Amino acid sequence: MRRILGLVAVNIVLFVVLSLTTPYFFSKDNIIVIVDNMALDVIALSGYTLLLVGGYFDLSVDGIVAITGVTAGLLMVSGVHWAIAVVVSMLLALGIGLFNGIVVAKIKVNGLIATLTTWWICIGFSLGLTKALSPYGFPTIFQMFGQTRLFGFRSIVVYAVVIALVLSVVLHWTKIGSNIYVSGDNRQSAELMGINTTKLGVGMYVLVGGLSGLIGLLVASRLNAASPFAVDGMALRVIAAAVIGGANLSGGKGSIIGGLLGLCLMSILSNAVIQLGVSPYWQKAVLGGILLSAVLLERVRRKQ
Repeated sequence: MRRILGLVAVNIVLFVVLSLTTPYFFSKDNIIVIVDNMALDVIALSGYTLLLVGGYFDLSVDGIVAITGVTAGLLMVSGVHWAIAVVVSMLLALGIGLFNGIVVAKIKVNGLIATLTTWWICIGFSLGLTKALSPYGFPTIFQMFGQTRLFGFRSIVVYAVVIALVLSVVLHWTKIGSNIYVSGDNRQSAELMGINTTKLGVGMYVLVGGLSGLIGLLVASRLNAASPFAVDGMALRVIAAAVIGGANLSGGKGSIIGGLLGLCLMSILSNAVIQLGVSPYWQKAVLGGILLSAVLLERVRRKQ
């Protein structure tokens, strides 16, 4: 709770300082841009938090996003009905998540290595199928899913809020959520308590795969094009936000609200870099420094 309150205070201070020192930060258009840009990361973060709390790791998110969007895009431009393209692509994303879950949770392959391999395969297929040329020109009804606006914000923001709320309830107020925390804290103890940790782990990987697939479709819908490079480092941004929000990479600790506050902090700072006239090339260095600081502070806190 102290971490969450601290992040709330830091976000408020940054918001006030930037509003007073820059002419455009507090403008309606800029706030909409910040929220819109966060939405896809919020969807990924919501599912990824469950995975981290459960003691698992997944680097294949970006690859699943890419292969899902590319698959749907290629099917639609070849004449397949958009609904069929969406179903096929989502089944592919869920299948990749299932594969990750079986390899990591059941066969016990190291999650970092297994999902890094999956990422490579997905990106490789995305590039091979498209030859790095994005399919584009999708049906209008498909474009509406990612381009429609509500109160000025993209519809993606609504999807993100709903997903974050639902998964927060699952994690904090259901038996499944309790089992995830117990499993992440001590897997052997969880198994002695009768929790099927393998089934739980596979289910969480399928969830992350499905949400990654949804993101791939939303990106293709918003851009009216399916790029193999649809997202740039989403998995790493989500991991950074979760750690800043108090998640433990070894499992058993974390919350979606903490991760969201961490993501807000990163988004505000990224926007501040632009508002203050700093070269955008420094953004990753700034965010990397923030992540390193968060990890070191967490380490010090645990020792104390």
